[in-house]
Amino acid sequence: MYRPGQTLSRFITCDVRRDIKILSIDAIDNGEFIGQLRTNNVLYIIKGLAKESAFSEPVTLNIKTMWNWTGAGWGGLPDGSSLAQRLLDDSK
Repeated sequence: MYRPGQTLSRFITCDVRRDIKILSIDAIDNGEFIGQLRTNNVLYIIKGLAKESAFSEPVTLNIKTMWNWTGAGWGGLPDGSSLAQRLLDDSK
C-alpha cells in the first residue's frame, strides 16, 4: 500500500483534504515513513479564497496519526481558524 513516489489523499474533515507524498518507507515496520504533507480546504480553493498549498518539507509520519485533523470539525484551516473570519478582520 505504501510505495515511494505514491501520493495518498483523504478528506480528513468537512471540505479539508490532506495529500501525503511518500518519500521513503525504510521504517515502515515501525509504523513510520518519510513523506511530505499538503492540507487544503478545497471549498476555499474552488471559491478562489485560497490557493492550493505546496507540499511541506519531508517529515517522519506515523501511520496511526497521519490523518489526524487539528482544526475544527466544520473544516476551516489547520490551525482551527476561519478564513472567513480573517477576511472580515482584515476588512476593518
